[in-house]
Amino acid sequence: MIKTLSTFLILMFLTASLPAGAQEKPMTLKECIDLALEGSLLLQTASESVTGAELKVKESQSQVWPQVSLAGSYTRMSLVQELQMSFMGQTFNMKFGLANNYDFRATLAEPLFAWGRIRKSIELSRVGVNMAKDGLTLMRQAVSYQVAPLFYGILFFKESIQVLEDNIKSLDKKAAIMTERYKAGLASSFDASTLQVQVNALQAQKLDFENNIRKLTLAYNTLAGRPAEAPLNPAGALEHNVQPLDRAQLIQASLAQRIEFEQLNNQTRMTELGIELAKTATKPSLAMALTYDYRNGYMPDIEKLTGNFMATLSLNIPLFDGFRAGAQVAEGQSSLRAIQLQRQTLEQNVRMDIDTVLADLKTVELKLDIEKVKIKLAEDALRIAEDRYQKGLLSAQDFIDAQNSLETAKLNTLQLVYSHILGTFNLYRSVGKSIAD
Repeated sequence: MIKTLSTFLILMFLTASLPAGAQEKPMTLKECIDLALEGSLLLQTASESVTGAELKVKESQSQVWPQVSLAGSYTRMSLVQELQMSFMGQTFNMKFGLANNYDFRATLAEPLFAWGRIRKSIELSRVGVNMAKDGLTLMRQAVSYQVAPLFYGILFFKESIQVLEDNIKSLDKKAAIMTERYKAGLASSFDASTLQVQVNALQAQKLDFENNIRKLTLAYNTLAGRPAEAPLNPAGALEHNVQPLDRAQLIQASLAQRIEFEQLNNQTRMTELGIELAKTATKPSLAMALTYDYRNGYMPDIEKLTGNFMATLSLNIPLFDGFRAGAQVAEGQSSLRAIQLQRQTLEQNVRMDIDTVLADLKTVELKLDIEKVKIKLAEDALRIAEDRYQKGLLSAQDFIDAQNSLETAKLNTLQLVYSHILGTFNLYRSVGKSIAD
């Protein structure tokens, strides 16, 4: 027991002594997406919908098979009619019923002809499976595209924190130099205080960024069904990659790949089958039933249990249903027109989404070019400011302004790269591209 406890304490000490972030293995975007898909409750719900739709197919197919049933009954009658008859000096009692009545019955029923109703209902349920699978695929895409901004959001704030830390280190060095100069009587306390105030402001901004990382991690853990406190360490860095984009090809790919169009196809087929089923409501149907009856009450020995076989053919010809079938057909045709309008609306929205994302990406790329120039100019200005500050020719506030200009340009660049990455994923989503595979 003591040895086990000692081993446990050693392991706890070694785990606690690991550097920050070493306890969590860095995960790629693909690994984060796979983990989220595995633990997502929304995805599990969609999977159950597929299972339910597949079972609905089996339920529909059960109409093809004969329906077999067994039944039994016992009836006790308190009043039994009897008739007394005299013949050749003898009296006979004739019973017209029994006090104890037993009836055991086995029935086999089979539809012989239903004007295609059974076949159409089976096909209808199969279309329902396709729709459920489309919903599952759409949910997989939705979960995947929720992971991407969380993944790159954490990378964005981590790199932003690094920019702040570099800035803090630079200002700390200048503050230390200024403090020494103040002690030597070569500078006032104003400059030292000004630098320290700026450092404190950057520390506060860093705390906000760290809190944003915690919130993004919590959002991911909730999405992936993980414990709230589970760490997340995305692997990689923010990178700006410009890809050649052709609007016509993107729109064509979207019309071919978007799951929503496949859903509309299945809705169209389901509505058409509903119309066909409604039309069969006024058509005749033929069914057969085979019954074996084992009971008492048969003449001449009504006390004896006797078997009896019966075969039945039943023809049903609907004559008037109160115009219900006609109304159902008209309703289905209206639904078809509505689906066609939905398709046209979706096509318009696809084109608008792609045009919007392309415009946003172009704007971000132009802004990135501007920020790159600003970073170069800010670096040059900071070098000049540092040289003049060292010589006592520049105030602390002017130096801070030069430092802040470079920091702002770097943070703006990171923000634009992050926006470009998200815009690219929005374009993938508009096109219907899967990032889960």
